[in-house]
Amino acid sequence: MAGLALTVSPGFLLLAAGVYFVGGTGALAAFGAAALVHELGHLTAMFLVGATVRGIRVTACGPVIEYSGVTTRREEMGILAAGPLAAIFFAVLCFITDVPFLCYTGAIALLAAMFNLLPVLPMDGGRLAQYALEAAMPERAAQLVLRAMGTACALGVLATGVYIRSIAAAAAGIWMGMLANFPQMR
Repeated sequence: MAGLALTVSPGFLLLAAGVYFVGGTGALAAFGAAALVHELGHLTAMFLVGATVRGIRVTACGPVIEYSGVTTRREEMGILAAGPLAAIFFAVLCFITDVPFLCYTGAIALLAAMFNLLPVLPMDGGRLAQYALEAAMPERAAQLVLRAMGTACALGVLATGVYIRSIAAAAAGIWMGMLANFPQMR
């Protein structure tokens, strides 16, 4: 791991503070465990296709693993899908234990995986949608469709947050809308 660059952005500190504000240390620990399993899923897939990890950036969107050596779209999509799939598998294992904190951690992992699969860049679902759309239409059209999908998801999350009176969900919807419409924020 010599030469592996690790950077932490101020946005990540804001994300961690937000998780702590909403749920305290338990939520922070559960979210950290869920994120770790998610990233281990990506790393396992990278290892299986022979990719080389160059660095890790921890951002307001969570960890981003920078790597090289992937040669096909299928390999890239497999790496993207591996993180959420690992988190879903982890959630099922947590639910089986029937231990309250592990069930809570499993719920956080499952919620984060589902959220991460929404078609909003730079999340895994957004990148998967981008690959699928770019294979089916010109790049400019794919970007417009992806932006519309991301905006629709953001509005849905925001509306749900308002409806259920959840500041966290409403804030997540606003954050997603900003990611979908302002690429410089990614």
